[in-house]
Amino acid sequence: MRIFFIFFIFLSNLYSSNLYDKLVDKFYISEDLQSYKQLTKTNYKQYNNIKLKQFSVKIVLKKEVLENSVYYVNVISDMDSLVYTNTKYTRINNTITIKLDKNTPNILYFQYKYKVPKRGEFRYSPMSEFEYKYIYYNEGILYGIAYGIIFCAFLYYLIISFSSRRKYFLYYSLMQLCVLISLICFTYFSFKPYISNFEQAFVDFFETTAFLFTLLFSKEVLNTKKIMPRFNLLINIFIVLNLVDLFAITIFKYSILYKYCSFYIGFLIPFVAGIIAIYNKNRYAIIYTIGWFMMVCFLFFIENFMFPLSGIYAIHIAAPLESMIFSFALGIMLKDLVEEQNEKEKLLIHKSKLISMGEMLNNIAHQWRQPLTHLGFINMNIQLSLEDKSIDKEYLKEKIEESNSQIDFMSDTINSFRDFYKPQKDKEFFYISQAVKNSIDIMKPLLGIYDIKLDFLVINDIKIKSYKNEYSQVILNLITNAKDELVLNKVKNPTIVIKVDSIDNKSLTTVCDNAGGIKEENINKIFEPYFSTKDSGSGIGLYMSKTIINSHFKGELVAQNKKMGACFSVKV
Repeated sequence: MRIFFIFFIFLSNLYSSNLYDKLVDKFYISEDLQSYKQLTKTNYKQYNNIKLKQFSVKIVLKKEVLENSVYYVNVISDMDSLVYTNTKYTRINNTITIKLDKNTPNILYFQYKYKVPKRGEFRYSPMSEFEYKYIYYNEGILYGIAYGIIFCAFLYYLIISFSSRRKYFLYYSLMQLCVLISLICFTYFSFKPYISNFEQAFVDFFETTAFLFTLLFSKEVLNTKKIMPRFNLLINIFIVLNLVDLFAITIFKYSILYKYCSFYIGFLIPFVAGIIAIYNKNRYAIIYTIGWFMMVCFLFFIENFMFPLSGIYAIHIAAPLESMIFSFALGIMLKDLVEEQNEKEKLLIHKSKLISMGEMLNNIAHQWRQPLTHLGFINMNIQLSLEDKSIDKEYLKEKIEESNSQIDFMSDTINSFRDFYKPQKDKEFFYISQAVKNSIDIMKPLLGIYDIKLDFLVINDIKIKSYKNEYSQVILNLITNAKDELVLNKVKNPTIVIKVDSIDNKSLTTVCDNAGGIKEENINKIFEPYFSTKDSGSGIGLYMSKTIINSHFKGELVAQNKKMGACFSVKV
């Protein structure tokens, strides 16, 4: 008689099939409740999408296994339609739990009768005595802790990936997201008596995607392309296989790659890459390799039933454990990354100071040139008077006073520059206009050489408590950049306009020029370190200016093009 039956066994790839083979000898189904047909993993799919009024299930156990051991079986089905079973069970919602020991019948019978024909609902999964006693009744806690750890790892490193712009943080974050989605779906579907093709494809898709991002993460964090080019080729091949598998899942509704390839292989490849990286003295690889080694061993032992855990419990323990180990490693890397960034910033600040010192010396030279010339004329006049023997005390006194006046001017110039570049440890109250005027006074002689007109307007001044010299340095950089552009472009009637105003109770200082503006393709790059449009430019002036305003003043420095040229706005 033809059997009309739909049956789907939702078993973990990691464990249940092994325990199933260990406990179950044969599995039979019957529609007429008399003749039974053996159901195997290869022929159960032929009964999909067929409805039936009644059916019976017969499970033949391997009793020799139960002589000295105890196991349990969970059966998920329509409990209200169960009309007969020959074994004792404990009912929890729509799930029944059966204890398997030496007193259990050799054959378990389950008979169902529906009021309205529908798909047959019957799925069972065995578990060990350890799982039943210590995990089964607390599995909700296990799942909650696992999902919480994985979600936190995903969110934390997603945020870090955007701030650090490091690909391996992004790959790790996306890997955690895929693991989380697949685990949630895996758990949800495990409480259903059958799983549709779409549901199976959905889980497989995110599982494969998780392995894909694991490989991409390994490539990036271990720098396999540079350190191990040959092994990198193997990783690339496996990445391609995962991409092909994703495409195959959309067609065949299940993962072909991981049907024939064990899950632990997906971690074995990055584990070997980690060993190679350690050999090449990559200290970060040590913790990663420990994490991958743990996953390889854990999955291998579970697949071969060396641990008394089913796949669904094992993966909810292994996944968050892996997240914690890798988060620890990434935390160390992030700490070193921050320290490296700080060192680079210190180097940039030092370089910026050297450049500023050069500009300072240039400005001092321009301001000293005139008094030095004047002193030279004084000395020449005194020498001529001595030669003519016509010098008198009043003339000599006049020249000495004139000479002292020039020396005082030169000394004041030194003091002005010294105070301007002197580092400040403590904040002080100052008006924005004062800090801006200090920068203007230093640049005036240099602007005069190039006939650059500077208009300074104070519309609304604000007093703040911060680092006055640093604010002046920022304005000095903006004036210097404006001067350089005006000279470079040979602008007629070159002009720099500086305005001090306020908006929303914050100070707003604008430095604008008429040099034609910044090219659109460069306007988003000018604040990046080492980017410069000038042949002799260092590319760190604007970067350091923006860093100072953002970090020390909690403000913002932006650039935009106006009608006549570029305009920089400092809001603090």
